[in-house]
Amino acid sequence: MSRLIMLASRCAAEKTDACDLLDDAINDILRKHPGVKMGWNGKINPGKKKRGCSQYQDNGSTFCSWDISPNEYDNYYHGYVHKTMWPIFHNRPDLAVYRKEYFITYKNYNQAVADMLAEQLCDEDAVWVLDYHHIAVGQRLKEDGYLNRCGFFFQQPFPPGDVFRSLPEHDWMIQALCHYDLIGFQSAADASHFISYLCRYYRTERLSDRIINVNGHLVSVGVFPCGIAGTRPEPKRASSALADYRRRIIISNDTVTDMSGIHYRLEAMRRFLNHWPQYMRDVSLLQISDPAQEHPHSSHDLHHKLERFCGELNGQYGDFSWYPVNYIHNDLCSRETMYSLYARAEVGMFTSLSEGMNLGAKAFVLAQNPENPGVLVLSQFSGTSQQLRDAVIVNPYDADETAQALHSALTMPLHERKRRHLKLLETLRRQDNHWWYQAFRTALEHPDSDVGAPRIAYHRVFAGRSLY
Repeated sequence: MSRLIMLASRCAAEKTDACDLLDDAINDILRKHPGVKMGWNGKINPGKKKRGCSQYQDNGSTFCSWDISPNEYDNYYHGYVHKTMWPIFHNRPDLAVYRKEYFITYKNYNQAVADMLAEQLCDEDAVWVLDYHHIAVGQRLKEDGYLNRCGFFFQQPFPPGDVFRSLPEHDWMIQALCHYDLIGFQSAADASHFISYLCRYYRTERLSDRIINVNGHLVSVGVFPCGIAGTRPEPKRASSALADYRRRIIISNDTVTDMSGIHYRLEAMRRFLNHWPQYMRDVSLLQISDPAQEHPHSSHDLHHKLERFCGELNGQYGDFSWYPVNYIHNDLCSRETMYSLYARAEVGMFTSLSEGMNLGAKAFVLAQNPENPGVLVLSQFSGTSQQLRDAVIVNPYDADETAQALHSALTMPLHERKRRHLKLLETLRRQDNHWWYQAFRTALEHPDSDVGAPRIAYHRVFAGRSLY
C-alpha cells in the first residue's frame, strides 16, 4: 500500500509528552500505519536566515517539521488564520480583521509548504491536509504537475454561505478547495453548508451520492468525525488526582475564546445554584483553560471579564471552605492529570458556541467508570453532538436550559447513566482514530465507495456562474 502524507498545522521537532488529543490520535495512527507527518514545529526563526527544517524517524514513520519567520507568525498564523479565517468559520464575521498583507503571507506560506511536501512525495503517495492552515497546498501540488490523490479535512465548522462570502477571498478559497479529490467534514451540517454554497453560486452537477462536478473538477464530499484512541486509562491513574477532594465535580476544559461560551456557562452555574440551592457546598464547576492552546481571540479583556465573573459568583455563593467555580488558567494539567480529572467528575460540560470537533468530550466519556459513569452535557453547536447523540444536548446560549441539564445530570438514575454511557462508548470505540483514518483513506483512494457519504439532499444542476 502507498504511503499517506499527513500535513498538520503543527508537528513537534522531536517526540514530546505534550497534552494534545488530536496530535495523540494522529501519532497513534502512524504507529500502526507508517507514513509521513509534516507541520510547523512551533518555533520562530530570526527571520534573516534560511528556514530551518528537521525530521526524525519513529516506528517506521517520518516526522518532518520546520520553523516560520516572524512575518509568517504575525501575518499568516496570528493574522490570516486566527484573525481573519477563525472568526468567519465560527460564524462571527463581525470579529474578523482583514489586511492585505495577511492574505499575501498566507498564500506565500502555502506555496513554501507545498514545495517542502513535494520533496517528500513519491508517485504512489496520497496526501491528507488537515485543517484550513494549508488550504492552497493541494492546488499548488496539482498545478505543479503532481497527480497524487489529495484530500482535505476541516477540523473547524464550515459556516453558512452568506457568512463564508464575507471573506474577501471566498472565491479564491473555493477554487483552491476544488482541486482536492476529497473534502471531509466533521458533521453533516458542515458538509451541507459547503454543498449548498457550491450549488448556489457555482455550476454543479451531482454524479453520485458522494461526487459532484464543479466546472470539470470532480470533488468527493464526506463526513468523517475525528476519533481518538478508544482505550480507557488505568483505573489507578484515573483515581489518583483529587483524592482528598470531597465535592461533586462538574468539569469543563476548553480555551478562552469568544466561541468557548465560558461566560454563558458561568451564568448557567449561577442560575443552577439559584434554582437548586441544595447543591451549595456540594457541587463545584472546575473550569480548566490551557493558555498554551490560545490565540489572539483569547483577548485580555475576555480574560478579565471571566475572572471578574468568577469572582462575583464565588463572592456571592462561596464561603471559607467552598467555591462554586474553580477557574484554572495555566498549563499544569498534563495528559494523565486531565484523564484523572475527567474520571473524577460526575458531569462533563462542553458547551461551546461554535466548533467543529471536541475531542475533550470524547476523552471524558472514555475516562468514566462504566459501573458508575458521569453524564456528558454537550452543545448543540458542536459538530461532535451529531455523533454523540446520547449526551445531554443543550443550547449553550440558554442559561436556564443548561442549568436544567446540570440538575438532570446530577440526579440522573444509575441505570440511565449507564445506558447513555454504554451507547456513547460503543460509538467512540467503533469510530475511533483508526476508523477515522481508514474511512478517510478509503474514500480518498476509492471515491466510488460509500464510506463517509453525507446523507444530504443535493440540487441536481444549478446554472450558476463559472468557477473560473
